[in-house]
Amino acid sequence: MQKPQNISYNSPDPLGTSPEVPPINDNWQARRELAAALRRFNSATLAADVPTELLRSVTAKVLKELARIETGEMVHGKKAQAERIAAGQGALPHMVYEMSPVLGLSNALAPPMDMWQAGGVVHGRVTAGWAYEGPFGLLHGGVIALLFDQLLGTGAHVTGGSALTGRLTIHYHHTTPLNKPLRLVARLDHEDGRKKFMVGEIWADDVRTATCEGLFIAPRKRPDAASGYQIGAATADSD
Repeated sequence: MQKPQNISYNSPDPLGTSPEVPPINDNWQARRELAAALRRFNSATLAADVPTELLRSVTAKVLKELARIETGEMVHGKKAQAERIAAGQGALPHMVYEMSPVLGLSNALAPPMDMWQAGGVVHGRVTAGWAYEGPFGLLHGGVIALLFDQLLGTGAHVTGGSALTGRLTIHYHHTTPLNKPLRLVARLDHEDGRKKFMVGEIWADDVRTATCEGLFIAPRKRPDAASGYQIGAATADSD
């Protein structure tokens, strides 16, 4: 992948030159710790050879603790969480790094992937465990698509404004392993009006396992100031 030229990164997001994104406050640090424990819990649930009675006993205890958490007010979605900024809960750009199903350190469903920018390229790194298995011992192809959508979409956003996915074309060159550090890179290939054409790659050591071309489309209408996203739809057939 050649280094792109003259790309200006003007996003207010905390996507910097380091993959480290500190938590907004101690409450979100605690959420990160719980999410990490839940990922470990899920891995053990899938793999541990233990008696049925133990599984049911643990389930009862988990449901009891869950009921304690559910006594709190439920605030769903990144936008709603961002609106709690007066209570010290943070703004929307940061919420992506807490709640995204790809990046979210506070989302137990996320692998999670680290992401940063350097030299006009958006970089990612992730180690996907057994929970993301597709073919035996290999990363699920749909998870690969999810990683690309996040990486290329972020690249489209930070090169100048919000854009939504219009199309992803993925080429699976080799199988992608589980439980092994993966490197991802994405860059802007070219622009045509509201359309941004992004390209990306996934590497396992020195093997390029998958590549992607993505079309991302800026909205016609102005983004919602609070959400950062469009009001209305953009499609691959948009001008």
